Amino acid sequence: MSDELKGLEGLLALQPEENKYAQWGIEFNPFPRSGTSNINGSDEVNRQLKPLVQKTTNEITRFILNALQSNELDSKDQFISATIVGDYGSGKTQMLMYAKSLLNGVKDSESRLKPYTIYIDNPGGSIQEFIGNVIGKIGEENVRKYVWNHIINTIQNSPEIKEQLKPYEPNSAVLFSEMKDSLNPYAEVNTTSYKQFLDVFIRNMNPQKKRKFDDLFSNIVQTILNDDTNNSTTVAYYFYEFISADFGINKTWEALTSGKLKQMDGKEAEAIRYIVKLLKREGFTHVFILVDEFEDLTAGRLSKAQQDNYIHNLRILLDQHREWCLLFAINPHALERLQVLSPPLADRVLVRRIALDNLSNEEVKNVYSTYLSLAKYQGELPFTDEAIDYIREANDGNLRRVLKAAFALFETAADKGVAVLDKDFVETNMPTF
Repeated sequence: MSDELKGLEGLLALQPEENKYAQWGIEFNPFPRSGTSNINGSDEVNRQLKPLVQKTTNEITRFILNALQSNELDSKDQFISATIVGDYGSGKTQMLMYAKSLLNGVKDSESRLKPYTIYIDNPGGSIQEFIGNVIGKIGEENVRKYVWNHIINTIQNSPEIKEQLKPYEPNSAVLFSEMKDSLNPYAEVNTTSYKQFLDVFIRNMNPQKKRKFDDLFSNIVQTILNDDTNNSTTVAYYFYEFISADFGINKTWEALTSGKLKQMDGKEAEAIRYIVKLLKREGFTHVFILVDEFEDLTAGRLSKAQQDNYIHNLRILLDQHREWCLLFAINPHALERLQVLSPPLADRVLVRRIALDNLSNEEVKNVYSTYLSLAKYQGELPFTDEAIDYIREANDGNLRRVLKAAFALFETAADKGVAVLDKDFVETNMPTF
């Protein structure tokens, strides 16, 4: 072991077991060490980390309220969009997490409204990747379950299909009445799981009969999916391939969620429309897509042809698909580039603008107080006004850097037993970012 590792190991071993934050009446440093948002954080925490400016809170709340209101002219048209605009580190991701926590709060309440919220951390390099990211967040098993739920429900409610399947039902002439349900594919115990539903049919079939059943059932499923996708043969066939795959790696799913299923080119609106249809059939009333890092679209990593293609297809998708609500996050320079590259697309994503500015001294105090409250801190802010001013000035009022500074300074103060962080302490111990 190197001397450096031995030294580090020794330092860790010497760390006191007692709580070094006890002087503040808390048990941990609540400031984020990287200054970035935890996209896997709980809704309870994210609701506490609300916008620092009441106007921003009002704008996000108003966007959600407007999105959840019914459109009296066309109930199917739920499209609305907004864009959070701010520099890198200004808190755009945290605002998306705050919006997500509010929407999940509505979903989990007793309200008749049940929004389904999807957060994607980047828009991808093509419209196919964008759609793939959206579908991927729903999850393979959930999509599979939703598709099967519709298939089983359709079969249950179709005397014609049930008649076709009747020769393949197991013999229900059993001695014990309690066993009849286990042999009835349409009994509730067997329709809650597609695996159980299929197993009732095939568990005792000989190979020859199973081949005939597979052929018949395949045709039935493809017909149901074709009808359900409004005769979009490509989309119907994709979902048929998806649910009929064997256990293990599902290449069809991987191809769609990675944006590499070329057969879906030009069918993006139909695919996302069907996904939204599946979600709403499960009881969700609205679908919200929260898109982070939207500046990747204009960041220069795409060729001009790729960028033009993506912008063109995304604009068409937003025009054709009106059954979702979109909240984007982008920096001001990228937004300006998008407005030059495609004014029509910029106009569609910027139905309303939610601006995040650099922090004032008072806002730095507020954000520090909010994070300290997560640790149940009670008392005056342990930073002096002069220290707050120095931190804000040194970090240009950038939220991420202000939070990183707080974590590092708080750790140093805890190690040195400094209870109040004044300007001299901050100036001496401020890390460089």
